[in-house]
Amino acid sequence: MSSIGPETLVRFQAGDMEAFRMIIEHYQEKIFRLGLRLFGQTDEAADFTQDAFLRIFEQRGRYDPKRPFENWLFKVVTNLGRDRLRRRREIPTNDEPPELAIEPQAEQEMLKRERNLRVRQALQKVKPKYREGLALRFGLDLNLQEMAQIQGISLGTVKSRMSRGLKAFHRAYQALGGE
Repeated sequence: MSSIGPETLVRFQAGDMEAFRMIIEHYQEKIFRLGLRLFGQTDEAADFTQDAFLRIFEQRGRYDPKRPFENWLFKVVTNLGRDRLRRRREIPTNDEPPELAIEPQAEQEMLKRERNLRVRQALQKVKPKYREGLALRFGLDLNLQEMAQIQGISLGTVKSRMSRGLKAFHRAYQALGGE
């Protein structure tokens, strides 16, 4: 998949729907994966993805073309996710496995499905500020410096939160029977 070119970004900023469609196609999977890691449920991740693109379009005038587009986009998306997490009153536990098309006899797929469910459940037990960092790092494959820029915090704080988040995740994962 090719990256979004500067001419597409100019058109997007001007409200061009074709340019916006190109941005959606390019980033929808990453934003959905981030939502799945933040919220743990496919329905909520899908709603989050849709809301994220609405927010991106609404705030397109705030994008500074002198700065990296991805950092701006993920900052908008991360702020939306942070707002949603703050409004949650309880952490949902979804005992239903993710909706995946698997063959009933495929033992490897079943094990993978169970592990993925356990990972999602463990992530839901991690405090939101740590979960956000884990989702950015492992869901979007961002480096620590990019995470600091997107989250608006220092590199040292990112490192500290990642360390604490990984430890909390590991404890929660083990408590759920993970290795």
